Amino acid sequence: MKSLEYQLARRTAHSQSGGRGAVMMRIATITVALGLAVMILTLAVFTGFRREIVADFRGFASDVEIIDIAGYGRSEMRPMVKDDTFREQIASMAEVESIAEYAVAGCMIKSGDKVVGLQLKGIDSAYPTEWWEESLVEGSLPDFESESRTKQLLISQATARKLEAAVGDKLELLYVDSDSSPRRDSFRIAGIYSTGMEEMDLTLAIADVRDVRRLAGWSDDLIMGYDVMLRRAERADAVAAEIDLKIEELPLESGVTNALATTMQMRNPVVFDWLMAHTIIAQAVIIIMMVVLLFNVAAAMLIMVFDRIGMIGVLKAQGMRNKAIARIFLYRAALLFFKGAVWGNAIGLALVAVQALWHPVSLDPEGYMLSELPVSFGWGWWLALNVGAVAVTVAVMVVPSMIVSRIRCEESLKYKL
Repeated sequence: MKSLEYQLARRTAHSQSGGRGAVMMRIATITVALGLAVMILTLAVFTGFRREIVADFRGFASDVEIIDIAGYGRSEMRPMVKDDTFREQIASMAEVESIAEYAVAGCMIKSGDKVVGLQLKGIDSAYPTEWWEESLVEGSLPDFESESRTKQLLISQATARKLEAAVGDKLELLYVDSDSSPRRDSFRIAGIYSTGMEEMDLTLAIADVRDVRRLAGWSDDLIMGYDVMLRRAERADAVAAEIDLKIEELPLESGVTNALATTMQMRNPVVFDWLMAHTIIAQAVIIIMMVVLLFNVAAAMLIMVFDRIGMIGVLKAQGMRNKAIARIFLYRAALLFFKGAVWGNAIGLALVAVQALWHPVSLDPEGYMLSELPVSFGWGWWLALNVGAVAVTVAVMVVPSMIVSRIRCEESLKYKL
């Protein structure tokens, strides 16, 4: 059975159809709706940015990359001798999902009179290619299972546009090394990919590791490093530290003794500092919108109390306690907040759905790394936002409701109900 205080709160809400009180209630409801909608959009965009960028960086490289320490932080990395025993040790770690070797060679790619420079990354059949398959827009991945070299390429859509090339076209590759004469070879485009991160897409093409070794003039036992994918990406720092300890214990004759395990954050500090800046901005927006929301609801509640002084006097004259009368206005504020929250969630979630399905808002990839505004919905942060907003609002509303205890019965009866 509903309490008398709740019934009175609903009655006052329905009977308040005009005057300054009704106007303030509508303003407060709109403020709650807009505030929650903005906060939902802010969190959806922030989580979307982080999810897309981290996912793309994981796809381009890995959670942990094992490279020669002399090449860390440099554009020209040094190859090292692969060690199958070391690879098996890393693969046996509980947190490791996969480990695969790769080779990288910086080269120039020519199609007609169009030339672009990029890194050619060579992988083999043991390399996880699910992310690359999801990024395909045309054609297929190079045939890594073939017993002989296929000389096939996977290039980005942005690179194909610059070269004015399509699937099936032949491209000429030029590799220049300061220690040897330039080497040329021709490759055929097997597929075209697009991740939405054009700045990254323009820097990388995929080929068979045997073709990259041949182009760079390396022997079959040389690799650039190992890409390690983890079951939980957030464990990258701990796993990298554990791998470094294993490297220190290797015998001197191992080809990996000069290696270093690096995480995505270590390899791309500028990008992750940029994401951290976005986190601070998102927090500032949430705090500002919450303060505006609370200020308007508190002002609305004060107007509710002063607009109903006559009713307060009658209720006190009939013996109702101050706490019971205060609960009437708390219920009224809760009803106001609930109505605004319903509209705010509806508007915010609808805008998130529209962006997720149809992508009407695009971005400049040169400034934001992504070509479309990413959004991501999560039940965790959505529930936390709504529960937190309710809890903070109710806590703040207790203060204005205490004004009821200061209203004297004999004075309040002078006012109209």
